[in-house]
Amino acid sequence: MPARCRGAFFLLLIPLSFLAAGCRNKTDLVEAELRSRDRQYRESLEEQQRSEFRIMSLQREIEALRQGAKITPEQAAQTFGLKRIVLGRATGGLDSDGLPGEEMLQVVVEPRDGEEHSIKAPGSLQIIALEITPQGIKTPLCQWDIPPEQVRQSWKQGLLSTGYTLTLPWKTFPVTEQVRVVVRFVTPDQRMYEADKDIKVRAVPGATQMRVELVPDAMPIPCPWPVPEMGPTLLPTSRVTTSSSPASNQWRPLTEAHGVTIGRPVPID
Repeated sequence: MPARCRGAFFLLLIPLSFLAAGCRNKTDLVEAELRSRDRQYRESLEEQQRSEFRIMSLQREIEALRQGAKITPEQAAQTFGLKRIVLGRATGGLDSDGLPGEEMLQVVVEPRDGEEHSIKAPGSLQIIALEITPQGIKTPLCQWDIPPEQVRQSWKQGLLSTGYTLTLPWKTFPVTEQVRVVVRFVTPDQRMYEADKDIKVRAVPGATQMRVELVPDAMPIPCPWPVPEMGPTLLPTSRVTTSSSPASNQWRPLTEAHGVTIGRPVPID
């Protein structure tokens, strides 16, 4: 009798196991289909964004041509095809003399189009370095303005990054290792793109002593008041009865840089 019960139990268990396997297979198929649909949706969304960006680029090109700008097809693709800028991996401190500390800053700017390809877009650069204190306070450190011609000559193509590579000596040496680099790229049609990156630099020995500390009391006044060259000439308010000459009965003009002189007393009615 127990053997018959065990046999009946196995007979009932076999269909249930097949049913569970079938459900598992259906679940896997549904999940695979959902992943495929999600991938197709993302690809379609990216293609739509690229199409919208191409339309905007063509609109800017048409507006420039209507204003009489002389643009070649290559210049148009580089100028109006720019979508954003990225700071490359090589952006950071640079040691060129072999001594302790990094006495230069290297900045790699990668202009990219709608398909995330690096393009040699024309424009000027403004690079700002901010020093970050241990308390998180950001203070301006250095600023460089790079004209378009110098930017064009700094284009480099490498394995890790392709873009404008600039090597800039510090105008003021940082004393902390945390520095934020902010880059603004301005195209010929006055569009501005901005990117920033936090980097770590090795401070030059003695940078703290070389840093000139400004004392608030010793700072120059931004808009000093002008010192009058001649003082005012004041006339008495009543009639003068005794006078030897008209000029002797009035306040004399200022003769020194600071102070006034008082004339001879004159009796009045």
